[in-house]
Amino acid sequence: MIFFLLRFFVVFQGTLAIVGYSVCGHKDLNVHDNNNRPNIIILFADNLGFNDIGLYQQEETQSNTTDSEKSSSPTPNIDRLGREGMQFFNWNSVAALCSASRAALLTGKYPVRTGVYPRVFRPDAVYGLLPEETTLAELLKENGYATSIVGKWHLGHRKEYLPTNQGFDEWIGIPYHMSGGSVDGHICNSDKDNTMWLPLYQNDKIVQQPAQLDTLAHTYAHAAVNFMERHEDQPFFLYMAFSHVHQLCAPRDYPEQTTCQWASIQNATFAHAVQEMDWIAGQVLGYLDQNEQLKNNTFVLFTSDNGPWVAEQSCSGSKGPFKGEWLKHHVDESCTACPHDYVPDPKLNRPRRCVLQGTNYELDGVHCGEDTGLGGVWEANMRMPALARFPGKISFNSQSNDLVSTLDVIPTILSMIDQPSPDDLDGIDISDVLFERERNDVKKEERKLYYWRDGFQGGPLPPPYGRFDVAAVRYGNLKAWFWTKSAHYNRDIEQFHDPPLLFDVMADPAESTPLDPNEYQETIQIILDATRRHKESINWMEPLALATDPKFIPCADQATGCRTDEIISESIL
Repeated sequence: MIFFLLRFFVVFQGTLAIVGYSVCGHKDLNVHDNNNRPNIIILFADNLGFNDIGLYQQEETQSNTTDSEKSSSPTPNIDRLGREGMQFFNWNSVAALCSASRAALLTGKYPVRTGVYPRVFRPDAVYGLLPEETTLAELLKENGYATSIVGKWHLGHRKEYLPTNQGFDEWIGIPYHMSGGSVDGHICNSDKDNTMWLPLYQNDKIVQQPAQLDTLAHTYAHAAVNFMERHEDQPFFLYMAFSHVHQLCAPRDYPEQTTCQWASIQNATFAHAVQEMDWIAGQVLGYLDQNEQLKNNTFVLFTSDNGPWVAEQSCSGSKGPFKGEWLKHHVDESCTACPHDYVPDPKLNRPRRCVLQGTNYELDGVHCGEDTGLGGVWEANMRMPALARFPGKISFNSQSNDLVSTLDVIPTILSMIDQPSPDDLDGIDISDVLFERERNDVKKEERKLYYWRDGFQGGPLPPPYGRFDVAAVRYGNLKAWFWTKSAHYNRDIEQFHDPPLLFDVMADPAESTPLDPNEYQETIQIILDATRRHKESINWMEPLALATDPKFIPCADQATGCRTDEIISESIL
C-alpha cells in the first residue's frame, strides 16, 4: 500500500539513501553468541513490481547504463542486500493475493491447505489464519527467539487471529491493506466513510484510529530498531511487513494525487512510496551496520508477497520483463480492466472507459490482455524480486536462477538453526542454493510449484469466485498453463488448454511464444501426473476468507465514533 507521508518525507528526504542514519540513538551492543543461532530479518513488500527494485532495473538495462545512472536507484538500501549477498531471478510466490502469500510465508504450506483462499481477509472478516496452524514465529520462539512483526498482518484481526496469538511477542501495524479504511486528510478508499477508520494496533489493542499516516513510517522504523536493541542477549526474528506499495493513499491536499493513477510511471506519489519503503529498510540495515558481530550473525531476506496491481496503472509497480504477451493477443479487444472502485463504462460505444461508481469521474482502463498482475498467475504476479544477505556465508554479488519460492523460507531457516522441518510442509530447504553448496537432494531437481487461483466460471463458490483451481504449474524452466485468464474478475472467460500451454519462462519471461507440445510429451505427462497427485493430497477446508460480518470491523470505541489516539507504549518505541 502506498501511504505517501508528504510532510514526513520532505523532512527526511535527504536521508533516504543514507543507510547509517537512525531514527533513534544507539548504545553500544553486547551481542552474545547464543550457540551461533543467527538473527532472522524478513523484509516483505506489498504488491511490489519486479523492476521497482533498482538492482533489477539495472540488471535489465546493464549494457546501456552508466555508473552515474546506477547511483540514482530508487532503492539503494535494498539494492545493497543483493550486492552484499545473493540476487534471485527465479524466486516465486505461490499465491495470487496478499493474505494467501503471507499465509504461505509463515506456514510453509500452500494456502489451499490452510483455508486462506480464495480472497483476502476484509475489514469485516469473520476468520483469519487458524491458531492451530504452526507459524515460523512459533517455531523460532520454541528455539529461544524473541519475535516481532512490524507492519501489515492481513491474516485476520479478531483477537484470536492476531499476530500475538500466532507466535509473535509483539506487533505494531495495520491489520490489513491500507485501502481497508479511511484516514484524516487522505484519500485511501472512495467507498469507505467515516465509520470505517483505519486502525493501528499495538499488540491486541487499537492505539490509533484512524492511523496517522504522516508518522507511520517513522513509527515502523523506530519499532523495528527498538525491538533489536531490546534483544541484544538472545536471537531475534523481525518480520518487517511493509504496508508499501499496495495502492494509492495520498494526502487530499497533495497536488498530484488526482492524476497519480493516470500519469506516467515516474509520478512522484508512487516513486516516493518506493523510496520511503527503502528508507525504512535502511533504518533496519543501518542498525546492523553499527556492530559487525551483529551484522555478521544476521540473515536478512527481502522479497514481496506478490506482484503489481496492474489495473491501478501508474500507481502500480513495474511488470519488468514479465509482459504476459500471449494473453494480450487472445482476449477480446473490448475487455477492460479498471482501477479499484471503478467499473467498465456500460455504454457499448465507449470501450476502454471506466467510471467511478456513484460519481461522474471516468478514465481510460487497461486492456484485459495487459492485466497480468495481482490476482492472476502470470509471471508478473508470481516471479518476485528477492535478495538475501548473510555475511561470510552467502557470497557477495552472487546470483541464482534456481526454482525457489516463498514456501521455502521455513525449512531453510530451520536448517540454519539445525532444527528439523515439520513433515507437512510444502517448501524445501534451499540452503545449498544460498550457500552455493553441491546439490544432493533429488527433490529440488524434480520440484514443481502449483499456482492456484479463483475467478473461474461456475464452481462451488459464490460468484464471482466460482472455482479455486490449479491454473498453472512451474517445473524446471517450464510453465504449463491449464487455464489462462487475466487478473481478478475481468469479464474475459478462462480458456482451458489440453494439452497445457507450455512456455520456457526463463528464456521467454514475457510468456509470448508457446512451445510445441509434441516435443514435450513426456514432460507434460510428468506435470499432469504430479498435478493430479498434488490435488489429491489436499484435505479441502472451507474457504476462510469469504465469511464477513460488519460487527467485526475494528473499532476502538463506539462512543467516540471509532476514534482514538493513545500514546504508543515505550516498550515498543
